Amino acid sequence: MIKILERLSEYKSVLCLDGNLEFDLLGKIKLPIVACDGAADTLVKNGIEPSVIIGDLDSVDDNLLKSRKFIRLNDQNSTDFEKALTYIEEESLSPALVFGVDGGYIDHILGNIAIFSGTKFAAISKDIIFMSVDSSRSFDVEVNTKISIFGMPNCVIKSKGLRWELDNEELFLCGKSSSSNRAVSDRVELQVLSGKALVFIYTKMIFDAGAEIC
Repeated sequence: MIKILERLSEYKSVLCLDGNLEFDLLGKIKLPIVACDGAADTLVKNGIEPSVIIGDLDSVDDNLLKSRKFIRLNDQNSTDFEKALTYIEEESLSPALVFGVDGGYIDHILGNIAIFSGTKFAAISKDIIFMSVDSSRSFDVEVNTKISIFGMPNCVIKSKGLRWELDNEELFLCGKSSSSNRAVSDRVELQVLSGKALVFIYTKMIFDAGAEIC
């Protein structure tokens, strides 16, 4: 599986949205935490202190704000996620690990993914790490690691190290994809020739019908 904690030197901060948060992993990461609005409540209830809370702050407990740094931005033309991304760039806290992209209503999740795809960050969901790729990128994984690739919204891509290799394949978000592919090497190399790909890598071994049991 991809070694998240061993690569923390690549990141300068953690951004938490008000979705599903991986508290066991969050508790091990010693980086500044930027909390989007209501995510601050969830973090504090689980013993994790945000470095700053940002957004229109219509979801966070007002009592929590009394003893913590916060930035209230009432602009309704941008989401709390977008406000936080701007803050991270302005404060030189990029790149960030993003938690909580998933969780809640499906349209909210799709909106978060659309915003996230415009970044160079990595996002962590339950047993999955994902990121957008628009050039060449390699991943050190274990053989049999489950990997899915989608166009965002489309891309032309080549791969090396996958069971079902991609050779100048054109992938579309709402069309052809490379879902539930598998690593056959301990290094998977991707080359996005045009467009942008959204790459999902499972961080735990999934032994379903696609796995080769040795």
